[in-house]
Amino acid sequence: MERKSIQTLVYEELKKNIMLMKLKPGQAMSTQEMATKLNVSRTPVREAFLRLQSEGLVEMIPQRETMVSKIDLKRVDQEKFIRESLELGVINNFLEKKNQDNIRIMSELIQVQGQCNQAKDFAGFLDADDRFHKVLFDVTGQQMAWAIIMDRNGHYNRLRILFIQRKNVMESSIQQHAKIVRLLEMGEEEGIRKALVSHMQRLDVGETGDLAAAYPDYFDIGDNKNRERRIGTL
Repeated sequence: MERKSIQTLVYEELKKNIMLMKLKPGQAMSTQEMATKLNVSRTPVREAFLRLQSEGLVEMIPQRETMVSKIDLKRVDQEKFIRESLELGVINNFLEKKNQDNIRIMSELIQVQGQCNQAKDFAGFLDADDRFHKVLFDVTGQQMAWAIIMDRNGHYNRLRILFIQRKNVMESSIQQHAKIVRLLEMGEEEGIRKALVSHMQRLDVGETGDLAAAYPDYFDIGDNKNRERRIGTL
């Protein structure tokens, strides 16, 4: 197995903490602070910040600070569109190639989600959710499409982790996954498409607005002048 570089490990750790909201939207970070916490030099932290900036996950105010990007709802819509389009695009091929092992893996991941729901393990729940959907791409050999989704979902994913903490949302997601598996077993292409669209669009405009109202400090309010001042380089 290829050994990861220090820069990659720092990048992955920072991104994970941003995705899980341990580093919260709008939170300021310094290169030295993160280097100290991660017990590395400033250079890999600086390089990780630049990479995270390219993904829209951090913003940098020249000569001042780096901060975690707030959730941009316009970007959320675009990230959702990419995921929905690519996922629906692999369904036909998946139905041709699927076997009982694939269905078993998806069913087992639903069980993992049930355990995470009981434990209120939100990070584990979303990880199992992603692995459930990743099966569609693995079976069809579309790993590049899945990588694009994973590389461009930072704003949507942070919205998801807020969303699943709402009452009954995890239970509803589990039920939707179970329905998708049943339809896959029956090979009902049109039913699967409808179920996937319904599942992926469950975070509708109303829910998004409620989350923005509940966590106003986490969302980009569209102040373009402030945004322009934040964008720069280290």
